[in-house]
Amino acid sequence: MKLLSIGLIAALLSGESALASDDIEVRSLEAGAPRATGNIEQLGWLIGYWEGEGLGGKAVEMIAPAEGVQMMGAFRHDGGDGAAKFYEFYLFAEIEGSLVLRIKHFTPDLIGWEEKAEFVEFPLVAVEKEAVYFDGVSFVLTGEGEMQSAVKIDGQGVFQFRYRAVALE
Repeated sequence: MKLLSIGLIAALLSGESALASDDIEVRSLEAGAPRATGNIEQLGWLIGYWEGEGLGGKAVEMIAPAEGVQMMGAFRHDGGDGAAKFYEFYLFAEIEGSLVLRIKHFTPDLIGWEEKAEFVEFPLVAVEKEAVYFDGVSFVLTGEGEMQSAVKIDGQGVFQFRYRAVALE
């Protein structure tokens, strides 16, 4: 499993990783196991502007409709003081009958954490009606206009985010 292991994330974390009973699970792809099958249309429920909490601060996810076999997204996190702590640009991509999540991280000054041509990649473990599980990252629709995501960070534990859909005018 390819887990996030970037030191800067660890410095930003609140320290609590114990799972509450209503937290969503993070699944792993067994070594040598094939990626699950899936297509980009199965992720249509993710589209939108989501605001919520996680990592001890405010989190925002913006996910655009699919173009071809890709959906792009952006993420912003602040530590609760209103100042951005880090950003992500990411892509859900349909590749060879499966899905993959590819993420690039940036500082508040848009300096990339990964090298220029690199990104963190999460292969598909399972896709369900309103849930998608990548190897180390999950997104689940938990109610009307409510979504949770979770990420497993190497050596740190599992971190949960809770979001509400926000209508843009």
